[in-house]
Amino acid sequence: MEGQQDLVNQLAQRVGITPEQANTAITLVSKTLLQKAEPNKASSLLSKLPSSITNIFSDNEKQQFTSTKQSVSNEEVIRKLGTDAGIKDPKKAQQTTEEAVKLLQEKTGENDLLDNVMGKFKNMDLNPFD
Repeated sequence: MEGQQDLVNQLAQRVGITPEQANTAITLVSKTLLQKAEPNKASSLLSKLPSSITNIFSDNEKQQFTSTKQSVSNEEVIRKLGTDAGIKDPKKAQQTTEEAVKLLQEKTGENDLLDNVMGKFKNMDLNPFD
């Protein structure tokens, strides 16, 4: 079973970011998916994610994931990637998020993650002025 490091390396290669940035992105996207998922879906996801990812979350966080669905906007994820991972370009941050979700989909076999949980990320217009 691939661990987090494989996901990190694949993400770094796909998007052209550093492994450190990719590691932060995988963690952030995993957390966002778990927050936005229905509680029973979050339980299922937690069991399918590599333990190297799930071990990052405290028992308290896991309890929250599996008991409440939280609203986290995609814009917030993009912003956090800018501050936490240093991916300042919003388009690059969006691409990173989408690729991270795809990798997690492949990893967990949950093929509807991107649509159901991330809420049609593709339709998000990051620059309404162009």
